[in-house]
Amino acid sequence: MAAACAVARTVCRPPQTRTGARPLLPNPSQPSAATSVHPRFMSSFSPDLVICGGGLSAKACALALAQTGLRVTLLGARPVAALPADAYTLRVYAINAASCQLLDQLRVWPQIPAARVQPVRAMHIQADGARLEFDAQQEQVEALAWIVESDAIEAALDLALGFERGVHRDAEHAVRLTRQPGSAAGWDVHTADGRTLRAPLLVGADGEHSLVRRSAGIATDTHDYVQRGLVTHFVCAAPADGVAYQTFADGGVIALLPLPPLQGQPMVSLVWSAPQPLAQDLLSLSADALASRVQAYLPALGATHLAPLQPAGGVGSWPLQRQLARRLVADGVALIGDAAHRVHPLAGQGLNLGLQDVQALAHTLQQRRPGQAVNDPRLLRRYARARAEQVLALATATDALARLYAAHSLVPAPLRALGLRATNALPAVKHLLSRYASGLPYLA
Repeated sequence: MAAACAVARTVCRPPQTRTGARPLLPNPSQPSAATSVHPRFMSSFSPDLVICGGGLSAKACALALAQTGLRVTLLGARPVAALPADAYTLRVYAINAASCQLLDQLRVWPQIPAARVQPVRAMHIQADGARLEFDAQQEQVEALAWIVESDAIEAALDLALGFERGVHRDAEHAVRLTRQPGSAAGWDVHTADGRTLRAPLLVGADGEHSLVRRSAGIATDTHDYVQRGLVTHFVCAAPADGVAYQTFADGGVIALLPLPPLQGQPMVSLVWSAPQPLAQDLLSLSADALASRVQAYLPALGATHLAPLQPAGGVGSWPLQRQLARRLVADGVALIGDAAHRVHPLAGQGLNLGLQDVQALAHTLQQRRPGQAVNDPRLLRRYARARAEQVLALATATDALARLYAAHSLVPAPLRALGLRATNALPAVKHLLSRYASGLPYLA
């Protein structure tokens, strides 16, 4: 029930004991001291595939596929800036168990500073006077999820990529993609600086406006929620103690995520999915006025002990849409991450879906027979089938919850409250929901 997908039943070891990460797959490339390669030294590098995109999913995909023995060109990727010592960067993610395991196996998780990772030990969800709670101790796990800055994950990926010989990082972006003629053809990738790269397989990790997706003729189904997501951080009066809070209110979906203490001060991160007019109003407020508006919702969140809230940085925002590619694959093309799917952030599953795309694609390509081409349509269809259930299930669940608690919902509040209470009273149901949200096999 309401936002249960936001928790992740975690079986990874906690960040404090992150040592001895194992390689993702057999035959990993041996580390070298090389960093990204300048284009003029790349003429002898013939990639098995080109990944278009420079974000987290793209970098993780390059690393995972290189560890299967493939030669990868990562196009459009630039190193992230150094993490500030006296602040948290704006965008944070709730990393679920499957994503944690993947990052650990890629030897990335151990490189994320433990002091910048916050385990979530409990989650409290309130709406319509009812409450739903998840607890790591009851689930017999170390944490339900881990809150990590986007830039901290990306910096660790940059470090790992610098030691991966099978990846060539190219900072230029693709501006045009053309299909080579022939039944087993690949793609020509034309870059902004006038070069042409050729590869049998293109991986589209280039976001919601994906050039790869458009060039492959893959349509999307899109629903605009007429909402904006707002993110910012606050210093709070008392520690959140590893508890995440979420409420469904007239003002939208509001979540406070625990952050590690910074310079001895307890911190939380706000994620507010607000209707468009309200979002514009909130963005026009001063930092102190915004803190007061958020503080007014603390009783609804069950988090009054956090008051008063003090602003601790800027505010970011982005439009909220559900966008699903009608196909994940085409001739010589596979889509991952936001190029393949965008879902409502109320469940905190966007990046997790992208990283699990990476895991499925790496596993599929590793399983190819000797001599089988990486762009074999049978392989690509196998990847698409592997991702179909989870993507559709989470997109449907988050969309249903967003509509259920929308301002003009046709479901009366007492009935919604009854459903929330019933879910909270059924441990087996809560266990199944949290297990599914973890990204791990939920019958294990």
